[in-house]
Amino acid sequence: MEFLYQLKRTQDIIRALWILKELKKHERWTREKLANFQHQQLSLLISYAVNHSPFYKELYKNININQPIILNDLPVINKATMMENFDRFVTDPSLKLAELQTHIRQLSGDEYYLGKYRVFTTSGSSGVKGVFVYNRKEWSTNLAGGYRGSSLVAADSLRFPNRLKETKIYAGNAVHITYRMTVSGQLPVINTQRLSAASSIESQVNALNAFQPEFLSTYPSIASLLAIEQLEGRLNIHPKVVVTAAETRTKEMESNIQKAWNVMPFNVYGSTEGGAFNVDCPSHRGIHIFEDLTIMEVVDDKNQPVPDGSLGNKILITNLFNYTQPLIRYEITDMVTISNEVCPCGRSFRLITKVEGRNDDIIYLRNASGLDIPVHHIHFTTAVGVVKGIKEYRIVHDDKGLIINVVLRKGSSEDNVTNEIKVNLIETLQTLGVKYPDIHIRFIDKIDRDPDAMGKVKLIQSNIRKAKTGNTSS
Repeated sequence: MEFLYQLKRTQDIIRALWILKELKKHERWTREKLANFQHQQLSLLISYAVNHSPFYKELYKNININQPIILNDLPVINKATMMENFDRFVTDPSLKLAELQTHIRQLSGDEYYLGKYRVFTTSGSSGVKGVFVYNRKEWSTNLAGGYRGSSLVAADSLRFPNRLKETKIYAGNAVHITYRMTVSGQLPVINTQRLSAASSIESQVNALNAFQPEFLSTYPSIASLLAIEQLEGRLNIHPKVVVTAAETRTKEMESNIQKAWNVMPFNVYGSTEGGAFNVDCPSHRGIHIFEDLTIMEVVDDKNQPVPDGSLGNKILITNLFNYTQPLIRYEITDMVTISNEVCPCGRSFRLITKVEGRNDDIIYLRNASGLDIPVHHIHFTTAVGVVKGIKEYRIVHDDKGLIINVVLRKGSSEDNVTNEIKVNLIETLQTLGVKYPDIHIRFIDKIDRDPDAMGKVKLIQSNIRKAKTGNTSS
C-alpha cells in the first residue's frame, strides 16, 4: 500500500510540474488575453457543473449557458448552502457527505479517498465547517499553484544535492490543506521540517535551533512570536526568506519579523476553497492573484462590485480548475482591496494591496444616538498592537464589554500596559464617535491554539454579533 501511495504521489507531482510549466506562460499575458482565458474556462466549468451537478442544474435552470456568460448575472452561493446540498452539489455521485466525514475522522496522513480524491475540512472560524474534495488532476493543479508561489519567493535558493532547508509551521492535522500541501507536494530538492502551529513556542524554538532553516513559512502571529524569541536571545536562526499566510498580518507583526531577521516577509493569500496560493513577489507591491486559476470579485454587502482601490465587504471566488466540487461565485467573508496597478515585476495579474480580516471580525458599538456603528478590527489592533511590552494578544467582545487577553514580554509592567491599552482604545473609540464599553485586561501565560482550527489565532472575536440579529448591544 505504501508503494502504491508513493507511486501515485510521484505521478501527481510530475503532473503538477508540467502544469506549472504551462501556468508560467500565462504570467506575461495581456489583460485582454487573460480575461478571454478566464471566460473560456468559466464557460467550460459552468457547462460541466450543469451537466453533472443536480444542484447547479436546478440553480441555473433559467440561465442559457449556450450564450456568453455574464458573471454578475450568476447567483451567489455560500458555505452553508453548499453543505446543506452537498450530495447534490458535487459532480461525482459516489461522493457522499456522511462517508466523506467518516474518512476525515479516520485520516492520519495523506490518504486518498476512493483511490483518487483528497478530502479536507476548513477550520470553521466563520461558524460552519466546510468539506472540500479535489481529484488527482485538480490536486496537481493546486500543487502547481503552490510551486509557482514558492518560485516567486525562493527560486534562487533551490539547489541540489545540498537541499534548501525549509521549516513550515501550520496545521498539524491531516484534514487541513496546509498539512497536506506540505506532505503530498514534497520535492527532493527541498529538506522540509514540518512543525505543528498548535505546539508550544518553546518546542518550536528548540526544533528551529537544531534544524537552522533558510526558509521559514508560518502564520504571521507565530512568525511574530518567533521573531520576539530571536530578539530576546532564545532563538538563533538566520532565514533568508520568511513567508506568512492564513492570518491577518498586522504592522506590528511585520515590524517584529523585519527587526529579527532583516528581511521583508512575503505574504500568501489562499483558501481551501480557492487554492492555497496567491503571493507577493520581491517587489512587495501586493499579493499577485493567480487569475488563470481563480476569478476573484471584491464586492459590497449586496454582492455588487466595489471600485478598484476600495475595501470590499467580502469576496466571491470562482475556482476555475475544481470540476469535482464546482465553486462558482462562492462567498468568502474576507475584506480585501484590489489594485490594477502594474507590478514592476511585469506580471499582469492584479494585486491584493490590503487584507483586512473577515467581515465577521467587525465589532458593533453604539453611538450617542443609540445606533449600532461598525468598528473595523484594524482600530482595535492598531490601538493594542502599538503598546510596547505586549508579546501577543486576543480581543473578545461580549456582554461584559471588551476583554483583552494579553501575554506580556519579559520585564514588562502590567500596570503600564493596562493604562496604555485603555488610553489608546478610549481615544480611538471616542474619535469614531462611539461609546466605549467596559474594558477588561487579562494577563495570561499564552494564547491557546486549537488544533482543530489549524492552530490559527483569531485576533478579534465578537460573541454578541453572532448571538443576535438586528441591533446589538455594547
